[in-house]
Amino acid sequence: MLAGCATVVGWAGKRMQSTGIAGVAGTLGVEAFDAAYGAGFQADDDSPHALECELVEDSGALEAHRPPAGGRPQRIAFVDGTMRTEARLTYTGPEGALSTGLAGSWAAGAVLVTEDAPARFDRVAVGRAAIFAGGHAVPLPDHRDGWRWEPYAVDGADIENARQQLQRLMRDAESDIAEQLCTEGWLTVLDGPLHGIRHRRGLPVMGYVKTHHRRMLAHEHWTRVPRLAVRERSSLFAMGDDLYGCYLRVGDPGPWAGPWAGIARIEMPAGIGLTAAVDAADRAAGWLPDFASALHRDARAPVNLTPIAGLERHLHHLQGDPRLALRAVREAVLQRNREGRSE
Repeated sequence: MLAGCATVVGWAGKRMQSTGIAGVAGTLGVEAFDAAYGAGFQADDDSPHALECELVEDSGALEAHRPPAGGRPQRIAFVDGTMRTEARLTYTGPEGALSTGLAGSWAAGAVLVTEDAPARFDRVAVGRAAIFAGGHAVPLPDHRDGWRWEPYAVDGADIENARQQLQRLMRDAESDIAEQLCTEGWLTVLDGPLHGIRHRRGLPVMGYVKTHHRRMLAHEHWTRVPRLAVRERSSLFAMGDDLYGCYLRVGDPGPWAGPWAGIARIEMPAGIGLTAAVDAADRAAGWLPDFASALHRDARAPVNLTPIAGLERHLHHLQGDPRLALRAVREAVLQRNREGRSE
């Protein structure tokens, strides 16, 4: 055999040679990320969407911080949401113009964790929507089995705009729940970026971002982030005027994983001040890894926190069987067409 080529069994049992090249350095990583959520690391170093956030700690150098282990907060709320597109829709107007849309569902809620009681679900909300592109809402009749869709319209002809509206409904619900819990004294961890609550700059809330879609730091700092060990956080950086952020490795993803596996980005409102943000990041590095999920239970372990994983399963259950949801949409469409409703 040629040097540097491995023999593998190909289609129909034929022997084939790989195209590996001897002497090429590099490592492979395996990440069993749920396809519905996408890969954990998707950032392109040369993307035009890359950022170079300013480091606001350690005199502008990226350093690893390993705060001493500390007790976790007495009252923690983990907030998350789920969404699902359940059917594609079309609408043909009286003049023959065609617009597209979707029927889908969203859900949001919280898991409350205290020292003296079992974790429990709270503030759960579920909704369904029929969303059409083209700026024209088309209501569906309520289904006899209780299925109900709120009508929405979005501009443009792309059905992606309708999907983004469904995502906004979910995120708005997440933000409302997070703000309620914050005002009641819960330290709130919102699964995802702090999109919806930046206007409440002083709320005791953290964003927990599991996926990395764009480079956030200068190249020389960005390449150092994967060197973080478990329970180590990076130096803080400013994300515009609204947020502070840092990277934290919450768990060990295993020797087969890629370099960014197990790393999350923590976001905090800039309104709390830099000193408080540094303290909050140190404390989070001490207790957030305690909630990292186990590899044998969660395909997105360890970065998907155990309370969040349980909440996601609960919300998916409340959204109902997607096959029944599709059937309900079909029957509602048939009912509307039979009744000949005009818009």
